[in-house]
Amino acid sequence: MATNIFSIGQSALQAAMAAQATTSHNISNATTPGYNRQEVVQSSAGGINYGYGFVGQGTQVTEIKRIYNDFLTKQALASQTSASSLDAYYSEISQINNMVADTKAGLSPSLQDFFAAIQNLASNPNTQASRQSVLSQASTLVARVTSINDQLSASSASVNSQITSTVTTINSYAQQLAQLNKAIVNAIGTGGGQQPNDLLDQRDQLVAELNKYVKITTVPQDTGAVSVFIGTGQALVTGENVTQLAVTNSPTDVSRLQIGQVNGGTTSTIPDSFFYDGGSLGGLLKYRSETLDPTQNALGRIAIALGTAFNQQQQLGLDQNGNPGTNMFNVSSPNLIGYPTNTGTTDLKTTITDPSALTTSDYTLTYDGTNYTFTRLSDNTKTVKAAGDFPVTLDGVTYSNGAAAPGPYAPAIPNGNIYKIQPTANGAAGFSLALNNTQLLATAAPISTSINATNNVNASTGAANTGNALISSTSLDGTKFQQGSSVSFTASMSAAVPPVLQLTGAWSNATPVPDVTYSNPDGTGGTVAGGAAFPYQSGMTITSGGVSFTLTGTPSTSGAGDKFNFAPVAANKGTATISTGSVTPAYLTTTTPLTKPTTLEYDATATPPNFTISPAVPAGGGTITHKDGTTTTIGAGVTVLPYTAGDTYEISGVSFQISGQPSDGDQFTIAANTNAASDNRNMLAMGNLQTAKTINGTNFQGSYSQLVATIGNKTNEINVTNTAEKARLTAIQTQQQSESGVNQDEELAQMIRNQQQYQAAAKIIQAASDMINVLLTLGG
Repeated sequence: MATNIFSIGQSALQAAMAAQATTSHNISNATTPGYNRQEVVQSSAGGINYGYGFVGQGTQVTEIKRIYNDFLTKQALASQTSASSLDAYYSEISQINNMVADTKAGLSPSLQDFFAAIQNLASNPNTQASRQSVLSQASTLVARVTSINDQLSASSASVNSQITSTVTTINSYAQQLAQLNKAIVNAIGTGGGQQPNDLLDQRDQLVAELNKYVKITTVPQDTGAVSVFIGTGQALVTGENVTQLAVTNSPTDVSRLQIGQVNGGTTSTIPDSFFYDGGSLGGLLKYRSETLDPTQNALGRIAIALGTAFNQQQQLGLDQNGNPGTNMFNVSSPNLIGYPTNTGTTDLKTTITDPSALTTSDYTLTYDGTNYTFTRLSDNTKTVKAAGDFPVTLDGVTYSNGAAAPGPYAPAIPNGNIYKIQPTANGAAGFSLALNNTQLLATAAPISTSINATNNVNASTGAANTGNALISSTSLDGTKFQQGSSVSFTASMSAAVPPVLQLTGAWSNATPVPDVTYSNPDGTGGTVAGGAAFPYQSGMTITSGGVSFTLTGTPSTSGAGDKFNFAPVAANKGTATISTGSVTPAYLTTTTPLTKPTTLEYDATATPPNFTISPAVPAGGGTITHKDGTTTTIGAGVTVLPYTAGDTYEISGVSFQISGQPSDGDQFTIAANTNAASDNRNMLAMGNLQTAKTINGTNFQGSYSQLVATIGNKTNEINVTNTAEKARLTAIQTQQQSESGVNQDEELAQMIRNQQQYQAAAKIIQAASDMINVLLTLGG
């Protein structure tokens, strides 16, 4: 029995030693990352039946248990990978947010300064200082767009760099996990199935570190190893085997890096979206697709819309030399990229025809042999077109093969080919100033309008006249003249003997025919009815129907007789006015502009009253827009235009408005502008572009403000979400540490208990030794 007590004491002593060693191990690893507290699990060694009952055999250590909560660990991993993703996202987007919203470095100040210079030039169109200011501010605006784009490109390069380093880190962790898997499997095999707690902690810590870079899923194996999957199920570690990740160039953009997986020497690209669920890698990729790409596209859209609008307005004006305006800015075209798997070639042409309809998305175009499918990548909207539908205009971009009318316009695309279209991606990079000469700023409109404000006799002598008579001292009394009428005086010899040189007046379009009054230099004179002859004297003054003139010299009567013609135009008598006029883009393509000049004469006698236009309306016709918003089509070749006060006429790209009440015969003229140096109308039109709805229903400033607001809201959203996720992670880790972490006070108390247990076990052994000594003494 003493021997049995000795064995019991020895088992207690060994258990106390194991407990003390475990407690010491806990204390020494209290600050070791990923360490889980361990504790000794004891069980009774059982008993031996001596007939009178079972006598205990002491204790035994069954295992060194790792205090580990799998549920909390998985929660911590999920929260950690989300927080890491948000951290990476916020780190990048906050830089863009600070840049675009900066009141000095953002685009808004440059836009305001540029339009202020435009308004100043509109007020001083003939001032070189004002012209130079416009070019200087335009150059500053271009530089600001370029600077912002460069910083966005730098952010893209930073993302590429971080992707490369992150993939290297992931591969390193994957190798270490594979080695730990091997060590754990070996340890379990040689340890009789006991768990190698410290190796498990090391592996869990590696999993946690890897989880910060990419969201992972672990699947335990029966051997003790774990398989690690990333993304949407791509195997990274399977037992001792590792599938390496690699960095590859995007098939549609060599400057853009993507993640690939190496299998048997072949690298297959993994879509970025597979990583979006967590980890810093997912945050970087998500930031690039959700914020960086749309921001570059939005900035490019602003540059394209602004450059196109100003170029169009420049072309609609005249520069300081009176020449048609040229482009102010260089504007990029859509970027067309064929996939590496494509075969053959295509004649697909892409042209931005409506910048106001552009989006910030990229697109793909595929062809299946029958249908062309356009996919807007931002929302995966598909538009299917047949060959007969071309040219196709989608979101401001027109697609065709570039053929001239009448087509066909469908592009030749090999079956199965895929093309990526980026309408605005290069917009900011390709934005530059095209003008460097102040004289080339087209401040003037190419047309001018006028009313007949002065009386004009429009006197002329017959082309066949052979005499020496001359017309002088002409005047027109608008109160007596019938607008639209004309008169011609013809010289002849009377039938009297001897014959007398005489003149006969013949009126056209005058009712009744005016009388003719004449006054001779000798004081004689008289009045005859219109169409009647009267004697001629050199130097006589003749008045008829408001027309007055003096005729000197001797007219010839040979042939049909010398003629003296008058086609008077009286100053307008009504209250009607005509606007200064403007031109539309149609003016650039018309072959018959209203600058010949063109005259509109009011006919009050018509039913209803109207304008007679001369020459007739050119090919292409036009439109009358009435004050109530309704329109009337003007046909080509018509010579009569209806009129209602306030009507706006647009003919061959020329737009003008007539208001008020004209009188019969009042005339309005549209002609080419001959005073371009001092005209500001086209520059006023450029100034109006500041508030024009030029980009998707808003103006340039509004579009940029939307961009700033979008980035600002997203930055705030990421920051708030990240703060909440970190608080959640801290709470989980606190709960996890309260259960699995090392508490120094608890371990110190446990150490004291272990010491007491050790001392008690020693007493048992001492007691057993004393009993054996007594037995030996008795036996002696």
